[in-house]
Amino acid sequence: MGVNISSELPISVQNAMGKLYDDYTNKLKPTLALAESMTKKFPGPILNELRAVNDHVSRCFIAGRSEDDCLKELQKGHGHLIRAILDCYKTLLIEYDKKIENFFYQYKDVCIAVVNDGKFLPELTLLHDKAIELTVKAKQTESRSYPEKEIAYSKYQDAILAFAEVDKYIKKHSKGLANAKQFARDQSKNNHKFSIYSALWGTLFGAIATLLMKCLIGA
Repeated sequence: MGVNISSELPISVQNAMGKLYDDYTNKLKPTLALAESMTKKFPGPILNELRAVNDHVSRCFIAGRSEDDCLKELQKGHGHLIRAILDCYKTLLIEYDKKIENFFYQYKDVCIAVVNDGKFLPELTLLHDKAIELTVKAKQTESRSYPEKEIAYSKYQDAILAFAEVDKYIKKHSKGLANAKQFARDQSKNNHKFSIYSALWGTLFGAIATLLMKCLIGA
């Protein structure tokens, strides 16, 4: 049995639907594109929220639905869209945090304190701490603003921009970091060679000492 489709929607419903898709186009799509580019895949939780949005919108076209019912459906759909946008922001923050943590892991055996005449590490620490602080504020704002969670949009955007600054700052000093890593490798090689030479000389001196002892005892 087919579903009867309404050919006309009240103006109020059209306006609410227009607002919904305006937020989808101007708020979700740009953020989602960035999240996809960083994760290299379409985030599953966001897809589920979008399915729910379209489900609520589709109910407005069923013949016989009242204006009030349609507005309630669009309100529910907008709630799912808000969650999708917030999920995009959180995905971006998680990916940026992974990048920064991966950087620290890669350079854990490198003395980055010497980069940029010692100015790199303190500034990096300040930028990273600021990004973390703004992330915490964004999450706190979201938790306090229920159900109007879109109030937290600007806070999440501030946190994302702060993490982007950290990433940009690291890339800006890529040459100095590469030099520091190469210096650490050279030092490691030199230390390895010294260990080998020390072991060889120790063995040689031990053999000589043993031979001298035998000669002295024989004499």
